[in-house]
Amino acid sequence: ASPRRSTPSPTDVDGGTQGLTPAQLEKLARLRSDFLYYAPRMLRVKVKNPLAPSQVAPFILNRAQSYIHDALEAQKKRIGMVRAIILKGRQMGCSTYIEGRFFHQVSMNKGRRAFILTHEQDATDTIFAMAQRFYDYLPDGFKLPLAEASAKALEFEGRESGYAVATAGGKAVGRSKDAHIFHGSEVAFWPRGLDHMMGVGQIIPDLPGTEKILESTANGFDPLFYPKWQEAERGESDYIAIFTPWFWDDGYRRPVPKGFEFSPDDLEYGRMHGLEPDQLYWRRRKIVDDLGKDDKRFDQEY
Repeated sequence: ASPRRSTPSPTDVDGGTQGLTPAQLEKLARLRSDFLYYAPRMLRVKVKNPLAPSQVAPFILNRAQSYIHDALEAQKKRIGMVRAIILKGRQMGCSTYIEGRFFHQVSMNKGRRAFILTHEQDATDTIFAMAQRFYDYLPDGFKLPLAEASAKALEFEGRESGYAVATAGGKAVGRSKDAHIFHGSEVAFWPRGLDHMMGVGQIIPDLPGTEKILESTANGFDPLFYPKWQEAERGESDYIAIFTPWFWDDGYRRPVPKGFEFSPDDLEYGRMHGLEPDQLYWRRRKIVDDLGKDDKRFDQEY
């Protein structure tokens, strides 16, 4: 008799569960259904450390990611689908959360396809590198063979499941795609955004289990993201509006130098949002050092 495996494999989900103990079957079912259980055990993400750019760590959700997850899961439970638009501060892990969520679905299920559309080529490369990293660091028993591995796609062999990314360019993209879950990244910065949305917006059917997630930092009164956000906030569309403010990220802090005095406007901003002095000082340095001393630019970026 073959020895029993200590770790179940996703191939067992397809019917090959012979020889697994009840505890292993329970673990496999939970890995498949519970992203919060799956992420720290299966996924690795880059650590925010410029001195160690290749350092990775288990994917443990931060405050903003947890907030997004709870909102999406509540909607999914309520209507059976996800339709969400996310307004975010910079570098808070929103895209990382969505890519992890999608990778979980396509790698642990048959017949599941994800399509991601970004605003520029560098972002496309970054997001696909994230998915490739997820795959590369999977435990051996979960690393399904790939039928295709290119600079823009991962296709799992014999499962009709895959993950593809593309860049919004001068012409509409995605009309010929077949997908069940869609992520629009930095939608406010898509060139010809309305044309792209007309194309990719039609490939996701209004069926249980499908997901459309649009996210972006602000970009003024752009013709696509801004009105869609306003509609969602007013409850006039299928999309829920999710906002993640910059001060939820503990990395956005700097010690206040001795003798530094905040302006009345700074103090009012801090009172309005319940900020601590090191958060308020980080904001002031960001505005002065990087954003041309323009508070409105900070509001747009963060």
